[in-house]
Amino acid sequence: MAFRRSIRSRRARKKINAPLELQLTSMMDVMVIILVFLLKSYATSTNSFTTVPGLKLPISVSQDVPPDSLQVIITPEGLTFENERIVDFVQSAAAAGDSESGYTLKGGDLDEGGRRIIPLYDALMKARNKAELLRAKSAARDANGQPLPFEGVIAIQADKRVQYDTIKKIMYTSGSAGYKVFRFLAMQKET
Repeated sequence: MAFRRSIRSRRARKKINAPLELQLTSMMDVMVIILVFLLKSYATSTNSFTTVPGLKLPISVSQDVPPDSLQVIITPEGLTFENERIVDFVQSAAAAGDSESGYTLKGGDLDEGGRRIIPLYDALMKARNKAELLRAKSAARDANGQPLPFEGVIAIQADKRVQYDTIKKIMYTSGSAGYKVFRFLAMQKET
């Protein structure tokens, strides 16, 4: 019996009538775990594809969201790369009365037999060199320990009124600068 009384007396001693206090350390651990979970599961896209006023994009039924890439916007008036106007088109004399077509590149903006656009090529090479430098400094490596290769993805927004010949020159210029994957952006068809 003495043994039972000692157990009871120990239990009684543990029940002190002090006010209950919260354990902040445990609650902080739980909050940090929840915060890390939410940050890891929250998917965002850094894509901010902007358009130029008056741009008439083709309509598409595709639901795909384009991945991160550099952006080229082609309007009948000029060419914009990463929100900076780099080429202004000139209106040809033959199509002076037609506002839907007749915009061409200046002769000084072209080389390689009129197939490559010099200001666009320079801007693309500058962006590529910057991307390769950042990849070289990045901790992300392939299986051999080398920096990840340059992907060369470019998003193109072309106005419906732009001639195919102009788009072909832009694609040739992009390809010669090392951009081999083209993503043409279009407006999503509303249902």
